[in-house]
Amino acid sequence: MSDPFYFSRRHQDFYNREAILLKKLFYIMMAVSLAAPHSLVFAAGVSGELARDIEEVYVAGDAATAQSLANSEAASVGTVLAAQIEHRPALRPAELLETIPGMVVTQHSGDGKANQYFLRGFNLDHGSDFSNYVDGVPVNMVSHGHGQGYTDLNFLIPELVDRIVYRKGPYNAESGDFSSAGSARTAYKRQIDTQNIKLTVGENGYGRVLVYGGDDMAGGHLVYAVESMQNDGPWQVEEGFDKKNAVLKFSRGEFDRGYSLTALAYEADWTSTDQIPQRLVRSGAIDRYGSLDDSTGGDTHRYSLSAELWSQLSDSLRLDSQFYVFDYELRLTSNASYFSRDDIDDPDFRGDQFTQFDNRMGYGGHLAFSQILSKQHELNYGAELRIDNISDVGVGFSQQAKIYDLFARAAIDETALGVYGSVHSQWSDWFATIAGLRYQTIDVSVEAKRIGDDEGDDREALLSPKLSLRFGPFAETEFFINYGEGFHSNDARGVIRAAGDSVPLLSESTGYELGLRSLLAQDVQLSLVLFRLDLDSELVFVGDESITEPRDATRRQGIEVSVFYQPVEWFVLDVDYATSKTRFKNQQFDGATALGKNVPDSVENVFAMGASIELDNGIYGGARLRYFGPRNLNEAGDVESSASHILNANIGYRFNNGVSLGLEVINVLDDSDDDITYYYASRTAEERLAGIDPIDDLHSHPMEPRTFRASIAYQF
Repeated sequence: MSDPFYFSRRHQDFYNREAILLKKLFYIMMAVSLAAPHSLVFAAGVSGELARDIEEVYVAGDAATAQSLANSEAASVGTVLAAQIEHRPALRPAELLETIPGMVVTQHSGDGKANQYFLRGFNLDHGSDFSNYVDGVPVNMVSHGHGQGYTDLNFLIPELVDRIVYRKGPYNAESGDFSSAGSARTAYKRQIDTQNIKLTVGENGYGRVLVYGGDDMAGGHLVYAVESMQNDGPWQVEEGFDKKNAVLKFSRGEFDRGYSLTALAYEADWTSTDQIPQRLVRSGAIDRYGSLDDSTGGDTHRYSLSAELWSQLSDSLRLDSQFYVFDYELRLTSNASYFSRDDIDDPDFRGDQFTQFDNRMGYGGHLAFSQILSKQHELNYGAELRIDNISDVGVGFSQQAKIYDLFARAAIDETALGVYGSVHSQWSDWFATIAGLRYQTIDVSVEAKRIGDDEGDDREALLSPKLSLRFGPFAETEFFINYGEGFHSNDARGVIRAAGDSVPLLSESTGYELGLRSLLAQDVQLSLVLFRLDLDSELVFVGDESITEPRDATRRQGIEVSVFYQPVEWFVLDVDYATSKTRFKNQQFDGATALGKNVPDSVENVFAMGASIELDNGIYGGARLRYFGPRNLNEAGDVESSASHILNANIGYRFNNGVSLGLEVINVLDDSDDDITYYYASRTAEERLAGIDPIDDLHSHPMEPRTFRASIAYQF
């Protein structure tokens, strides 16, 4: 079963059953579509022809939306445009997601590893409850070697991004696995009319070369990019991050009919400096940029081919479809607790280092239909299929990144099929609704690659209703009420575990939201959201094992406020604030000891503010401040991380001959805060030799110091 193209008879039966169900639903929906009157629809709450002609209200900051006040499903939905990203200072590519109000993107290890994400009271770890797609291809990894939902966005090239459509909460029928906190769909540009060369150099061995552009060919348009980047970082053990990246995208057609083909290739390897215990930093035993294991790190690759096809089948029926295949691999070596093990069978005293690996092929696609039923109603429906053939996934204790004690290894086949539909209705000039339903099945098969490991099959199905109500606009103000049920899947190996601590394959969530969006004045836009989200099972990051594990049910409640101000065309100011409270619904225990109800690492307060300028004389620049509030680090709530804040800025000048010069400063104030902090037990080699038991302590990964990067670009 290690062959990634292997399919069991049970999987074939599953495909047959689901194909019959999907075909029946498709025929039913098509019958409804063909029987419906072919007429245009009012714009509010739908996406018909008239909606596309509505003048959109563009927001250029973190509160970013590219949406009509008369056409949206929630106050927490928006689109980030390319112009909002162009001059945004950022340390890492995934920080583009910080354009989503309330989102925080950090790192606790090497730059080649997936980032840590925080939103709506979640420590999302590497993506456990926030789904990401790039050009229609899912990024979250199911049953991953490091953590469920693992989302590595290091392959993103910001200069190519056309838009990021984000939705918070489980209110949209199209959103499936890992979307309880929300989702983001990033699309690369289909057309670039210039050729560009960009060179960036910086401190600590940073260098980046990017060549990108586009041209007309074969009746369509070709977009290409080649990127190479190296970085050692401020760490005492040089990171040696080496990234190679390439994009080739061909598009042909117009809005009514066309297609796009995209090929992506990404490779990276690095040495990481993981989080270190604060007791050693305080005592001076180790520098805050030091390491206790110089052989941790990893290497990864991601190759994908995808196709997007769209067609206006009739005046009232539109089809958008996407298909993809990807090849993914990761090998990751970590050591979070150093020498905490008391293993009498290990005479070489090799410590706690472990290496995780994941090798898979993925296939899938998405069909989405938009059908006008009448002047007041539109039906959106579709199906999404994803197949993960994981030929090899596991973990073992290692030394110098070489595994010597393999304690888990398996091959996994995982198939997810989602069928959904939603009716968008404009009942009057001031009232619109979206009622949706999603049916989801996931089928898993685990084959053990070690004698004695658990193996088996499981299948679960889930029906999730959705409802959105919009009132207004009243004096350029809209009000929203949203309800939705969602889910995240759990690791297949934990699902088929023979012991009594196995977990369900699908863990449900229920979300509620009250929202307001308003044009307070001609130049000021406001968004205000109150939300609540209940999860049947929380995926919690375990610091000393560097994995996520399912825990008990939780509830999170919060408020989000976004303000955008643009008094003149060349200046933009935006401000976002989010606060939330997250708790387990029941008391947590360690044996008979009551621990508390706090969810470790859940974010409570986030504040962000940014300003940007772009003048006609060629000068551009921007500055962004982010405050990341303290977080409870254990269930009792008596251990808390410190707050952090960071200010990034850039400035540049465009000459008339196509040359541009830029200077970017990361951590302008040179703050010595931490990117991320965890609380768990660890022990150094010296502490072990002294007979000291593992010590509960804060473990932090420091924010990088003030860093300068200069760039020169030429456009022709």
